[in-house]
Amino acid sequence: MPAAVGVKMKEHSPSINKPGQTSVPDLPVRDEDLIAEEKLPSPPDDPCLPPLYKDWREFSLNYLDQHPEAKGSTFRIIIDRSTFRLTAECSRQDGAVDEVYESDVGLGDMNSPTPAGQFVINHVYCYPDVMFFGWKNQRVPALYNGFFAPLLLCDEAGRCRRYRELGIHGFEPSARPDPRNIRPETSGAVSGGCIRLPDPCRLKYTLISMVGVGDLKKDDRGFYYWLNRPVEVLIVGEYPGGEEYFNVVSAFEKGLSHVQDGLRSFLDMFSPADNNN
Repeated sequence: MPAAVGVKMKEHSPSINKPGQTSVPDLPVRDEDLIAEEKLPSPPDDPCLPPLYKDWREFSLNYLDQHPEAKGSTFRIIIDRSTFRLTAECSRQDGAVDEVYESDVGLGDMNSPTPAGQFVINHVYCYPDVMFFGWKNQRVPALYNGFFAPLLLCDEAGRCRRYRELGIHGFEPSARPDPRNIRPETSGAVSGGCIRLPDPCRLKYTLISMVGVGDLKKDDRGFYYWLNRPVEVLIVGEYPGGEEYFNVVSAFEKGLSHVQDGLRSFLDMFSPADNNN
């Protein structure tokens, strides 16, 4: 996915909730783009949503009521660039680690490699209205195929910001006005830096069921939910293909290292051990 820049957002330094609380900091968006919660229209129908539920919030509440053990677990996503695989792990309070999701994914090509590092997801756009913004703020609907999870960089004080337009998302190449100019695959080194999912419904279902979501929100990109707790995303491994890829990716990643040092302290605030205090 081209790492295009959408509507610019002002930086915001939200306060972090104490361990055990289920809300997360507010997303830095422009005030004029927000729609008052009481005036929110209903989100569009989502074919990924299980039957009989009106929205993902209702599904989340019901799932966590039926599976209380999920409330104390830790959910983590690992993306391995050497194999182009995404794996989701659930670490339970008894120490057991379950692999709950796995898929091939598309990563950045040689011109715009996906950077290695530690990131955070704290909100997800999970309805078909989610919008992609082109280079000149061109609004492209349907390209993300109903799912976009921006990857954030956070410091130990809990201040989070997006890293460019890097994120995990579905991909529908026919939605682009110029589909001949992009690679349609969802596996291998094919995107402009983002992580493409071949089946966004599966990850959406797994993430929301295991982590839970808060109230429905809306901004200029579409309807979204805060996750009940932040999810760590680790991008690891080296690109296959020799020295050329290694040199390009190494240079690209040097600019990330200084902003990721405090991420572990930030995530520790939401660990199961802290939540039990």
